[in-house]
Amino acid sequence: MRTFTIQILGVVRYLRPGRNPLRRPIDRVHTRVIAVLGALFLLLSPLVVTATAHVVGAAGLRAERLQAHARHRADATVVGTSPAATSAGFNDTTWIRWRDAARVAHTAAVPTGGDDRAGAHRSIWIGPTGRLTTHPHTHAQTIADTVMAVFIALTVLALLHSATYTLIDRRLDRRRLDLWEREWAAVAPRWTGLP
Repeated sequence: MRTFTIQILGVVRYLRPGRNPLRRPIDRVHTRVIAVLGALFLLLSPLVVTATAHVVGAAGLRAERLQAHARHRADATVVGTSPAATSAGFNDTTWIRWRDAARVAHTAAVPTGGDDRAGAHRSIWIGPTGRLTTHPHTHAQTIADTVMAVFIALTVLALLHSATYTLIDRRLDRRRLDLWEREWAAVAPRWTGLP
């Protein structure tokens, strides 16, 4: 705890505007840059979180509503199984057949799973055209998508903040080294006796 307190006091002492004669104007500019970038990050973080959560959450809720109305469960009958070639080798696929709301028959190959003997029944999801689709977007998926989007947005903001600080810090360091070089060129002949 004592070490943490000493570190905090060191940061406060560094950021505090002082009258130290060894502190150059470029050092004061550096202190102001740190303070402004820190305040900007603290100000933008809640705005980014709120905006991202609102946009992604609203899109997820819209997808939930639309898919809940457009996708329906259907009962499919297993027609048979057959091996299907993939890049990793052979996998078994199951052929299923179902009828849509207009009583039109559809057939599709799906991955095997569960009871896949001919004549067995499987529950599937179909879209408005009667084609095979995935289950509707759930509220849990909306929440997970929103949390992930907020995390990514904060990470991008932190990376932008870090990149901005690094660019400014390098420029100030170049300026600081240039000033030291000029001062040394003025002082070196007096200290070393060389021209």
